[in-house]
Amino acid sequence: MKKRKMFTALLLLVFSLSLYAETAKVYAVDQDIYLSTGKPSNNPNYAGGASISPGGLPPEITGLNIIPDTLTSPTYEIDISSLASSGYGSSSIPEGLTGEALSPLRWFRGTTTKDKVIIAPRGNKYKDFNPSVMAAPIAAQIGGYLNQLNSYDEAFRNMDMYMLMTKKQRQALKNRNKFAAADSNLVFDPTNTPYENKSIWARPYATFENVDLKGGPDVSNVAWGSFFGADSELIELGNGWDGMFGIYAGYNGSHQAYDGIGINQNGATLGLVGMAYKDNYFAGLTANVGSNIANADTLYGSDDFTLLMSGIAAKTGYNWELADGKFIIQPSYSMSYSFINTFDYTNSAGIRVNGDPLHAIQFEPGVKFIGNLDNGWQPYAGVSVVWNVMDKTQFQASDATLPEVSVKPFVKYGIGIRKTFGERLTGFFQTFFTSGGRNGVGLQAGVRWTLGDSSAPRHAFSSGEKKYIAKK
Repeated sequence: MKKRKMFTALLLLVFSLSLYAETAKVYAVDQDIYLSTGKPSNNPNYAGGASISPGGLPPEITGLNIIPDTLTSPTYEIDISSLASSGYGSSSIPEGLTGEALSPLRWFRGTTTKDKVIIAPRGNKYKDFNPSVMAAPIAAQIGGYLNQLNSYDEAFRNMDMYMLMTKKQRQALKNRNKFAAADSNLVFDPTNTPYENKSIWARPYATFENVDLKGGPDVSNVAWGSFFGADSELIELGNGWDGMFGIYAGYNGSHQAYDGIGINQNGATLGLVGMAYKDNYFAGLTANVGSNIANADTLYGSDDFTLLMSGIAAKTGYNWELADGKFIIQPSYSMSYSFINTFDYTNSAGIRVNGDPLHAIQFEPGVKFIGNLDNGWQPYAGVSVVWNVMDKTQFQASDATLPEVSVKPFVKYGIGIRKTFGERLTGFFQTFFTSGGRNGVGLQAGVRWTLGDSSAPRHAFSSGEKKYIAKK
């Protein structure tokens, strides 16, 4: 009986101590604060699911839980004493607590001081914004601006191919339908397509790259498309200059991916080009206009917006011939101005996105090394450096100015080969690589088909009869 009483007393002591410990226990809690109002929640998220702590002691706040229920960029300072309405004392919140939350617009950070809770946007760099609101500036830079740079290259491609030939070959093409030579020492090469005649052409392409945007993310970009065009016959301009003009159109598609966001773009380009030649000098000028339809798959749904692009570009260069034209060094220089406008839209999270047009200027010095083989094949290799200026995007989303992004300078280098088949068809294939602001590889093939009778006599200052050069 005595042992039983002692055991019962011991059980009562243990129960009393447990009850005291439970009564004195303070629960930890994360304080909910609404971003839209800067006010604390009346129903804080208690750890363990209890509504009040045992014994009526105030729970201890050990963290901040910001509820991002706004599409703007508010900043709040909340007196800790105001949390007393939720059952907390001012001494229950330690100094130095932090909490972060991502709204549809940007990241916010909350911090506690001795007597305040401060909530404000985390910063103004790319990493401080929701990736969804950056879809428009990234689409403008990569799907819009880089497509413009490619369209200028396509406009000048026939001029580049024409200048792969030696001066003798080009003179032969120019004169082949004007003169018939009785002197075997005056050779008109029949293995080269007569570039002085009207022609049509087609060139498909594809690009696979990563674009490390300045002020922005590293973007995976895959682009593809085809350009088609027609060129006039070679026209004598006077003072030793010859020229031709052409019209071209292109379809372009692309896909950009960054930080969980995917952008698909499809569009078209229409342009004019003029080319001029004198001896070993050449120059070209082109202008075009185009449009892209973009669809961004974001964290909140699908966003659709439209881009308008236009621009003008010029290119000039010179052929320095060695070994009687079997080897050519061709320095060149091109520059361009591009205009890209992204029309305003409201994204799937309800944020209004608008921006100023992008005005970008590009400078591209380069050099090409060309071989003219006896069997008619023309291999070539080239390298150029691309600088972009005035190319920073300026966009706004809701009440925030988005970070500016731009394409860093990059080096472009590659190899290719050209061949003429018969009297009408010329084909080429080339690949190029980029390093720096752009890192990737591009592939392209093309064909050019001469129209009309390439053997028909033609001369600007005669009745159509060929002139003969007699052998002395």
